[in-house]
Parts: sequence; structure tokens; C-alpha cells
Amino acid sequence: MQQDDPWSLGAANKPAHDEPKTEAQAPGSLEEALLAMDHQSAPVFAVLDGAQFDNLPQELMMGDFVSRPLYLDRGDNNPEQIITAPHMVWLDERPEKITGRQPQETIPALMTLIANRPAAVFWQCPAGAEALYKHLRGINVVLYPKAALPDYEEPQPAETDEIRRLEKPDTHTLVLFRHADANVLAQTLAAMSALEVARFYGPATSLIFAPVSDWANGQTWWRTDRPEDLPDPHRGHLRISMETVGRTEGIRIQHNRRRITAYLRRVAPDQTRSLDDATLDAMAGRYMSEAHAYGVRSEAAMGRWCFLQVVAGGRMSSQKEIADYVAVPDGRKTADERVRDLMAMVAFRASRR
Repeated sequence: MQQDDPWSLGAANKPAHDEPKTEAQAPGSLEEALLAMDHQSAPVFAVLDGAQFDNLPQELMMGDFVSRPLYLDRGDNNPEQIITAPHMVWLDERPEKITGRQPQETIPALMTLIANRPAAVFWQCPAGAEALYKHLRGINVVLYPKAALPDYEEPQPAETDEIRRLEKPDTHTLVLFRHADANVLAQTLAAMSALEVARFYGPATSLIFAPVSDWANGQTWWRTDRPEDLPDPHRGHLRISMETVGRTEGIRIQHNRRRITAYLRRVAPDQTRSLDDATLDAMAGRYMSEAHAYGVRSEAAMGRWCFLQVVAGGRMSSQKEIADYVAVPDGRKTADERVRDLMAMVAFRASRR
């Protein structure tokens, strides 16, 4: 598996279709890429992630953008939902109002509003605004495997609901899908099956987005065109398979491992100087798996455990009292907190020398 490519899944995790094509990018910014698109033959729209702004509806209004929220107000007047809702924004405003701006004016203004956050995904849709709006509303929630939700609890039917009690529970449940977050898209799109990709794209032909550098694989921005020869999109909610969840998790693990190996190079230079990248990567992967088996979950705690193992020459787990301290819960501290304690003890002893 190529470790410096978060979009590479490798043979073991390869999905059952060709990945969405990612065109070779010429040097340039996201703004330049958007300005270069053919907006006349196929309009382009931005979908902004309201959760990454203080008050997106207000900021769009102050910027005089043409936009529509993707969450509908059902009358409950929930201010948090209104503020954090994703919004679809027109890059060419002229079909919507007489004084509307053209893309050459809206795009620079929108880039200022986004301010380098991974808070937008741009959709090119020849079918136009209404078709895309309907589609985007349809992927706000997706069917997600219950088995992939560690805290999920099956609702218990009422005592009188005999029919439902006899039915086999569905394997999936509806969850919010943050498709306007460029980082989320970078993790999920490459992992989807052909059927899922077809449902995700809907009437759109191209997507452009700019995740943060950790997810961008050295690129300033990504363009992914709808792959050819996809099956017809199915009706109803986008249904994510357990296989796709597994591939997505594999992408995240690759990402975490790259960050941890860079961390080890930085904090343990003497112990890692003689190791080539492949050896250190394999070592980090082994120690991360070990930490996960102990119950460690956060990336920070994973990094601490890997550091402790590297400076101890891999002997931490062979010391029973240390392994037991991390792995055996007592209800007072998590494994993550126990690794942090070990790190503090090592730092203290080093300061006393």
C-alpha cells in the first residue's frame, strides 16, 4: 500500500469499481480552478458547511449571495440548526435576479468568506439549480450501518407493537452526512462502491473541493469527475455499506499513521534517524494496532504510545505491569488517559537525570 497517498486503497481494500477520476492538476488555487470552469454550459454551485462558520446565513446575507439552506425549517425554529445548516450558493447569480453577479465576481467574494477553511464543496450540474438542490437535500442524511456505530442502541418497540417486534431490525439507520465538509468528502468519496458513487453524484458531473493539507495529498485542490459506466442511481437514501465503512477507516488509519510517523521523527530524532520511511511506518502501524488492542482510541494517545515504544526499543508491552496498567480498566481512567500518565512519568524521570 502506498503510504503517502490517502486516496490509495491498495489491493486488500480495493473497492469494486474504478475510483472517481481525479484529473492532474496544474499549479493554481481553488479560486483559479473555479474561474476556469465552463459555467455557461454547466452551472457550478457551492455547498457551504454551516458548522464551520459563526453564522453562515447572516454572512451570506451580508455578502449579498444568492443561497438556499439545505435543511428546511419544520417550524421548531431551532437556532442552532438554522445557523449550522449547509447552504447551496449560486456562483452565477444572473438567472436568479436582475442585479445578480457573474462567477468572476462571486467566486473571489466567496473565497474571502471561506477563508481557506475546508468548508465548501463545488458541484457542476448541467441539469441546473433545481435538480441539484433536490439531489443535495436527498443526501443530507444517509443510511449507515448500525454495526459501525459503537453507541447505537436499537429502539425498543412498544409492548403493544407485536408486528414490529416480530420483524427483523434493519441493518442500517439514518445519520447526518456532512457532504459540505471537504475533509469528510476526501475520506469517504474514494471509499464508496460504484452504486454509492452513482447515488452520491446524482445529476452532477464534477466536484471540486479543497481539504486541509493533511488530506490533500500535496494538492492545493481536488477535482473529481463522475466516473463513466456507473450503474443507474438507486432511488431513496444513499445506503453506505460496511465494506465502504471499512475502506474509509483504512484511509483514516493511513492518515493517522503518516501524522504519527512525522511526529516520531520530530520528537525522537535519535531513535528514528537510522530508520527509513518504510521501516518507521511499519513500526508505527504495529504499535498503533497494539495500542488499539489496549483500548487506546485518540490519535494523540496513539502517538504517545508509539513514542514510548520507540524510545524503549519496543519493550513497553513486554513489561506486564505497564501493559496491565494501560489495558485493564478500573472505571476511573480511560486507556488514553493512562497512556498520558505514562508519558508524564517518563518525562518526569528524564528531567531528574
